[in-house]
Amino acid sequence: MNPAAAPSLERWTIAALLSLLLAMLPAVAAVALLSMAHLQLPHAPLWTLGLSLVLGLLACPWLARRLPSDWDGAARAHPGLSALWLLLALAAIARTAGVALFMVDAQQAQASAYWFDEFYVRHNCFSGMWKAASLAAQGVENVYDPEHYTGMEGRFKLDDFLYLPQFLILPRAGLALGADFLPLRALWFALEGALLAFGVFALARWIGGAAGRRLALLLPVLWLSTPVLLTLQLGNFQIAAIAMSLLAMMLFWRQRPVLGGALLGFAVFKLFPGLLGLYLLAARRWREAAWTIAFAALYSLIALAWLGWAPYQAFFDFQAPRILSNESWAFLWLDGLEPVVAINDSVPGLVLKLDLLGVPGMTPAAEKAVSWVWTLAVFALAILSARRAPRMSRLELVGAWLALLALAAYRSPFVPDHNGLFAPIWLWALIAAGARLSPRNLLLLAMGWLALTAVLPFGGLPMPELIGRLTLSTLSQFVALGLCLWVLLRQPRGEAPPRPLPTSATPTLAMG
Repeated sequence: MNPAAAPSLERWTIAALLSLLLAMLPAVAAVALLSMAHLQLPHAPLWTLGLSLVLGLLACPWLARRLPSDWDGAARAHPGLSALWLLLALAAIARTAGVALFMVDAQQAQASAYWFDEFYVRHNCFSGMWKAASLAAQGVENVYDPEHYTGMEGRFKLDDFLYLPQFLILPRAGLALGADFLPLRALWFALEGALLAFGVFALARWIGGAAGRRLALLLPVLWLSTPVLLTLQLGNFQIAAIAMSLLAMMLFWRQRPVLGGALLGFAVFKLFPGLLGLYLLAARRWREAAWTIAFAALYSLIALAWLGWAPYQAFFDFQAPRILSNESWAFLWLDGLEPVVAINDSVPGLVLKLDLLGVPGMTPAAEKAVSWVWTLAVFALAILSARRAPRMSRLELVGAWLALLALAAYRSPFVPDHNGLFAPIWLWALIAAGARLSPRNLLLLAMGWLALTAVLPFGGLPMPELIGRLTLSTLSQFVALGLCLWVLLRQPRGEAPPRPLPTSATPTLAMG
């Protein structure tokens, strides 16, 4: 990187597009904060777009001077790939602008990620956390009772609250500021998006070299994918949990255990990132594991002091038994929910898919058995990966952490495809960053991106019958699983020997 050199046209172009893409996040946050302060802006979507443009223009010169000079001349060296990147970046900006408008004005559903699908237009995962925080503030004893979540909040169907009580710290802070659901929904979108972008750039910088630079350049391609945009729109904590977990592991490897523990100590309340605790123990990272446990305990005490004992008692007496018995997901076995089963990326959910195909013996008991077998398999992979960690490059380490998070998330009885494909599409970006630019690899990467971005809508578009939906969804699920297992089971190649790299050089990590 040579900040002193005058930026080339390539760097100005990349800086302008990245600045405009990411400037939408603080613009949405600013409009949401004004709404929280009860300063209603007329034509909020126009304010959002205008503020995004201003912030993007202000950030562009600063970013252009700091982009790597290796990108100078890229348009001449790789004209086809450069043109493709330009088109994908513009598409990412356009789609993000639509979601941003929907965030600041829930009536702008025609601009959302899946504007044609009534389910996704009316669904918001954050609504369950917001409702539970509201109930806790009112002193309701059982915030997990599904009866509390049967109504609507504006145009959005309330989602059930299925998280641990500690999660209520976040929406409860918003409620303490006097915020309503809609501005908190917009602010949550901006915070998760910022956390994802920061995670990609921070990891790219830590990875370094040509692979790190490519990973940063692939942000618009990752961002454009439906699992990213749709999950950001829906407000599921999946994005934040994975980004926080990866940043925490990077900080552990940079000998910053306190900050890493602060991040992972909260992410583990999503449950599946807890697998990284086993990874730390297997890697003999005792200090890092201790800080994670300490911060998890601290957050638990904060939630207890702020919310009282009632949410915890409701969790242990009511919700935990429903989770352990799979009662929370018993609805998946009901008649009429076959389309939901079809888009379930969970590994135990394969039992339900086989049941739809008429395979005998596919029962809830079989589903539970598969859950525990898969749990043991993922534990074994975590231990294996931890033992191999000293022989891994930074790129391989991040890939292993991300693959483990994805496989751990698949243990849940229900993982809708937009959640289930998020970690694999980020893993795809890591693999693409380290791949040689051969025609074969480019074709494989393009096919992989298409498979991993295939979130099936529930309606609004002509879709195949149930078996066709089941086939398409399971295909993308197997691509995701195969990618994760390949990353974890291949032999580590370690760091490349240090040597100067020409502009056209490729990283040592190849596709095959």
